[in-house]
Amino acid sequence: MSSTTTQAPAFPKILSQSADAINWRGAHWFVRVPLAIILFDQGWVKMLDLTGQAEANGIPLFLFFLAALAEVGGAAGLIVGGAALSLNLTGWKTQAGDLLTRVSGFAIAAIVAGVIYMFYFDSFYSMRDHLMLLAGGLLFMLRGNKV
Repeated sequence: MSSTTTQAPAFPKILSQSADAINWRGAHWFVRVPLAIILFDQGWVKMLDLTGQAEANGIPLFLFFLAALAEVGGAAGLIVGGAALSLNLTGWKTQAGDLLTRVSGFAIAAIVAGVIYMFYFDSFYSMRDHLMLLAGGLLFMLRGNKV
């Protein structure tokens, strides 16, 4: 009898095979994109009526503007920082992308934590969606592009 060996199927370059699982390098986009879309939308809506919404929420206009800017900028930073990872940039561009992702994650986590504290701290049911946004911000703040 002849002995034949079977080889594992070849995977595209975006996939890497480990002993335990197959890891897709682009999986971070499944967290990054929805988080960015939600936060961009929240920030953009604030930008459209800064004065009215700041007064309605009882927040000084300058702080309300900073919160809206952090939401829009944090969303953009997550996408640009992720692009630096996905495009396999090298050198300082990789480090800049990681730093941008971490700063964006910090901005998101800080804003969402403030929203939870000011508006939703009394009820878990009302803050659960914001807890997911907080978790996403903390993930990118702590892990950067090493997610």
